Amino acid sequence: MLMRLRYFTPAAAALILLTGCQPAPPSGPTITVMPGPHKTLDQFQSDDYTCRNFAQNQSYQAPQTGLNSAAGTTAATTVGGAAAGALLGAAGGNAGMGAAIGAGAGLLGGGIYSAHRNNQEGESLQQSYNTAYAQCMKIRGNSVPPM
Repeated sequence: MLMRLRYFTPAAAALILLTGCQPAPPSGPTITVMPGPHKTLDQFQSDDYTCRNFAQNQSYQAPQTGLNSAAGTTAATTVGGAAAGALLGAAGGNAGMGAAIGAGAGLLGGGIYSAHRNNQEGESLQQSYNTAYAQCMKIRGNSVPPM
């Protein structure tokens, strides 16, 4: 039992650290915009700089906390799994082993769910960024392809 715990603890800590990260904010647009008619390169670059800042401000998302955060979700599923495992293990005569198995399953399930949710949030942030950037560039007279 002690041998298994020695390998489980570092893996659990690594998974919690990896799933506790917020999605990275977009570093730039993923759409192509061309200069409008009669725009110089300097004018286009100025529009691009202004619109990148505008899009960054529009797509900002406050960090999540508590059970809404990835770490909170992972911790809650780990505790829930340990409790369920202890109950099932007690019925079989070994509550400690059941709790350990339940905690591991809860940690793994919560980590996978949180990583998936972070990926979806990152895609949503990029889409919001692209929309704000495209609107800003269009208003400034640049050619924006349909999205």
